[in-house]
Amino acid sequence: MLTLANHSVEKDLSYEPQFFRIYKPNDRDALEALLNAKPHIKIHDELNSQLDELIKSKHPKKKPAPEQLEALKLLHLGDLSMEDYGVWVYYPWSERLVHLLDEEEFVDMRTNRNVYKITPEERDILGKQIVGVVGLSVGQSVSVTMAMERGFGEIRLADFDLLELSNLNRIRTGVQSLGLPKVIIVAREIKEIDPFLKVTCFNDGLTEENMDRFFTAGGKLNVIVDECDGLDIKILLRHKAKALGIPVVMDASDRGTVDVERFDLEPERPILHGLIEHLDHTQVKYLKTNEEKVPFLLAMIGVETLSNRLKASMIEVGQSITTWPQLASAVTLGGALCADVCRRIILDQYHESGRYWIDIEELIGDKTPKEDHDYSVVDLTADELTREEMESAASATPIANHESLTILDQDQVTEIVTAAGFAPSGGNTQPWRFLYRNGMLYLFHDEKEAASWINYNNNASYIALGAAIENLKVKAGSLGLKAHATLFPSAEYKRLIASIYLQTTQPEEAYFPELVSALNLRLTNRKKGNGEKISDEVLNKLVETVRYTEQADLLILEDQQEIKKIADIVSAVERIRFMFPQGHHDFYTKELKWTTETDGPVEEGMDIKTLELAESDKVGLRVAASPEVIKLLNKWGGGAAFEKISKGPIASSSAIGLITLPEYSALNYLIGGQALQRVWMDANLQGLSFQPLTAPFFMFSILNNTNGEGMPEKMRQELTALEKQINTIFPSLSASKGVFMFRLSYADEATIRTSRRPVNKILHFS
Repeated sequence: MLTLANHSVEKDLSYEPQFFRIYKPNDRDALEALLNAKPHIKIHDELNSQLDELIKSKHPKKKPAPEQLEALKLLHLGDLSMEDYGVWVYYPWSERLVHLLDEEEFVDMRTNRNVYKITPEERDILGKQIVGVVGLSVGQSVSVTMAMERGFGEIRLADFDLLELSNLNRIRTGVQSLGLPKVIIVAREIKEIDPFLKVTCFNDGLTEENMDRFFTAGGKLNVIVDECDGLDIKILLRHKAKALGIPVVMDASDRGTVDVERFDLEPERPILHGLIEHLDHTQVKYLKTNEEKVPFLLAMIGVETLSNRLKASMIEVGQSITTWPQLASAVTLGGALCADVCRRIILDQYHESGRYWIDIEELIGDKTPKEDHDYSVVDLTADELTREEMESAASATPIANHESLTILDQDQVTEIVTAAGFAPSGGNTQPWRFLYRNGMLYLFHDEKEAASWINYNNNASYIALGAAIENLKVKAGSLGLKAHATLFPSAEYKRLIASIYLQTTQPEEAYFPELVSALNLRLTNRKKGNGEKISDEVLNKLVETVRYTEQADLLILEDQQEIKKIADIVSAVERIRFMFPQGHHDFYTKELKWTTETDGPVEEGMDIKTLELAESDKVGLRVAASPEVIKLLNKWGGGAAFEKISKGPIASSSAIGLITLPEYSALNYLIGGQALQRVWMDANLQGLSFQPLTAPFFMFSILNNTNGEGMPEKMRQELTALEKQINTIFPSLSASKGVFMFRLSYADEATIRTSRRPVNKILHFS
């Protein structure tokens, strides 16, 4: 059996070589002692070829003949032998002894090929500079590139990390370096390129405690390169650089992004170009969670300017990958860009601040991109609902007996329709328009407002329109009126949903008077619940509220394991919808509205704040807005991160409710919407938070009615499997149809209420 453990050695963390000028007796004795102690040292003596280069460089006009070259070398050596000339440099970590020209001649020859891109005078200026590099992934490339150009006299390196195997995709070193501090690896590489350069290592990384020393001990930095991961250090080092008037350069390792902040020339310049001025910098070091850090990170990097591959990769972090990807090509490019910028700053050749992109894919790419059909979508729409169509439909529809009809004034009609407009609708599309004519109120379906893939056969619209009718009936009752609605009164005019006449009634005959106060109270609350059990009395009341609609029923789930299964199903369906190009397109173009704290109310669509998302999830949605990102995620089989947006809140529910009717039909969706609105208002009055979970049954309907036409095979299979799972949870679905599912919980108050269009945009008087 091998005894490998006996051969392991303690890690050598040295990075300073030893110099022996053996024409000095003491150095000769020291080197001889070293060689006797370590006879296995590998000796590399290529001084002869170095001298050849040196002599040739002094005679650029005419290359010396071999005989002349030898004579000139002897003359150059003077009284010293070839062995004694120059300096012997011992690298203890590799146990190599290398014979080199001494410093002045070494520097001349090593930078000889720089001239005149860097003149000797410029080289000498650079050789007096002190550069700091924080973070040694891209930082290694920057440091080594600057060392090769001899862009500094001293470099200070800060990184607390040890080299891991996954770092070898971008850090240039060998597997023998695994487990070593990155600062040691980079310091050694620099010393092996040029042993005369000064390297100072900060093995603990840059910290608040050592920041003064890093910036000023032994001389103030001339420029600092920031490639660290820590948000707090990124911000703190910029405050320090600003206070000391030191320029900061940063590469983002994506799209050739380079940041330059010239605090030396602009002492009042805000850090990070002012991108985080609206945030409290002093709190950064106390941030622990991703949710707390995301606002800073988002502002710093600028999501809109990231490459599509990095955007898609961000969504996969914590799902199929553990951290952001970086490529050696991008890191190498970043090293070159930062080295170039630092050199020109030092040489007074560049004086501006800014963020720049050297995007190789854009600069060197197909002028005519290859066509693909991975994101094929259409802007679904419908014919405009015109005033003429509404008038024609109303005039062709029989009106109620004039003796039983109560004529309302405009204020009464406006009050009733305003209440109707408070009804919920998928994506807050509000697919309703009203016409008051000859004492009759007509409700129309404005198809154009709600045209979307998930609104198959207008099912979602019919539920919303049914909810609007319910609100109308409740509000009318509070005004001493009874609303009589005839549903789908015209075979010719399909968009006429209901003709309604109102009749004076007695107070005791008011329609669900207990729900009047809920008309303005009802709202969607997507916040997590506290898991508190709902009393049987409350649940039974909700069931009875739904059953008021003939043939409608309400199924209730309270078992926590079953609720978690529902959470898995709903979140999976929502992920599938989101990843399906048409579903994705509709969500971003028709539903979601990005707002800030200073924006006014959103009258159409869903204000992002109503989704109650963590900051990291908001970033995910912003990143995922790009069709290119969705195309990449579909190719990779990714996107699981989208499930966590809804899974947690659903799993925290106290109960899941499902409204059922005997069969699917336009009429049943309409009356199902009425039952939904009643139970929603009733639940809110009972102090319960209510959130619709509509995606599964709408998408199952599309699957079953179209045989999954237009869906990828994998999507059809997933939806089929998910439908079987939900049918197992609700066995009675074998004899009835699920119309609307929702979650109930006790939760904190919703952040914001969804707004509605002004009533004058939905109500017309003939």
